[in-house]
Amino acid sequence: MRLKVAIIAAVMVVATACSGGATPAGQSTQADIDLSGQPIGLTLWHTQTGANAAALQAMVDRFNSSNGKGITVTLQYQGSYTQLYQKNLSAIQAGALPELAVAYESFVADYMKADVVLNLDPYVKSAKNGLDQKSQDDIYKPYFDTNRFPQFGNQLLSFPFTKSLFLQYTNDDILKEVGKSAPKTWDEFEQVSAAAVKKGADGKTTRYGWAITINASNFNGWVLSRGGKLMSDDQKTVAWDQQPAIDAVTMMKRMIDNGSAYVPKGFDYQTDFGIAKVAFVQESSTGRPFFVSSFKQPINWSLTNIPQKDPAKAATVQYGANVAIFKSTPEKQLASWLFVKWFADAAQTAEWAVKSSYMPVRKSAADTDTLKNSWKTDVQGKQAFDQIGSSIPEPNVRGQQDIRTVIEDMLNAVVAGKVTDIPAAVKAAGVRANQILKDNQ
Repeated sequence: MRLKVAIIAAVMVVATACSGGATPAGQSTQADIDLSGQPIGLTLWHTQTGANAAALQAMVDRFNSSNGKGITVTLQYQGSYTQLYQKNLSAIQAGALPELAVAYESFVADYMKADVVLNLDPYVKSAKNGLDQKSQDDIYKPYFDTNRFPQFGNQLLSFPFTKSLFLQYTNDDILKEVGKSAPKTWDEFEQVSAAAVKKGADGKTTRYGWAITINASNFNGWVLSRGGKLMSDDQKTVAWDQQPAIDAVTMMKRMIDNGSAYVPKGFDYQTDFGIAKVAFVQESSTGRPFFVSSFKQPINWSLTNIPQKDPAKAATVQYGANVAIFKSTPEKQLASWLFVKWFADAAQTAEWAVKSSYMPVRKSAADTDTLKNSWKTDVQGKQAFDQIGSSIPEPNVRGQQDIRTVIEDMLNAVVAGKVTDIPAAVKAAGVRANQILKDNQ
């Protein structure tokens, strides 16, 4: 999940030696070079912890021992996404970047202030070391799209790595109890949430319909699901400050006010879902293991798309980070690409999906025994996989990281009861966002 960060206003351009001096033609040549077999050490900065970190390490160890080109990848944990982002900005200033780093699109856009991110197009297209058309088509189009940056010549500046999507966790037992079907539209969702509310003898609410998690990505998902857009066609202004957003925020506030929804603290929504305190939670598909671990007793639950304005045109927001390669030497750049390419192969992306609960980046991963066997018990994992095609990338323009803060500040003000005119608040947030975009053009 993305976190709010303050963007450092000025980023120093690293030394020419770090940039690799690569023009598009030069990069194409570098993508086709031979690696001599001499040792090449690479460092990958990441944010994984616990079982995910162990799984990632095991996969990296296998790559290191099997690549046959002398490439050794070393993992370095950098804390949260916020901390990793800030450390990369500091590394840019110091001219001491790693070869690879996990990165959200908004991070990459900011790193490009210093022109330190490698364009991967020549590597993907390389006849010698790239991906043939069949392989490119096998990777989900939204995953490619989110890594192309129109603001920077539509270059492919990162590659899908830890992908997920914004979905709805539903306690099916509660719906059965109240005699309701799973809601497909937002109107149905509001009605079913109200029916799910339960109060104790003292009149206090013991069960809610909806546990609302406040962040900019979820807001973007609400807008998309209501037929809205996030950016103008020319990518110069936001498009989320329109009626779909006003309707979404108005419904959120209305449900809080009538007691069918609440805003939990931190990750309390996982425990609340597990003890049947709430019928619906809308969150990342990657949260599945955390939800399951909160169950005090077995429950029947499902993972579906979020409610829609028009279920026939379902849309949700794409979650998850990518991996960027920083400019260094031709050998290290190619070695970094070969690792990224290997990690995205069907066998590896299926294994990573099972061990980490992220989504596989390839369609063909669904044909592997690894995923087929996993889905026999992780039914909700298959439910999430089936929704990938409806996921839409978030904006990847420079300044987006600050815009996320604008959105979250607006939502938190509404929740706190500090907003009396929601349409005006949404419009005002759009004005602030557009100024950020203008300042970063």
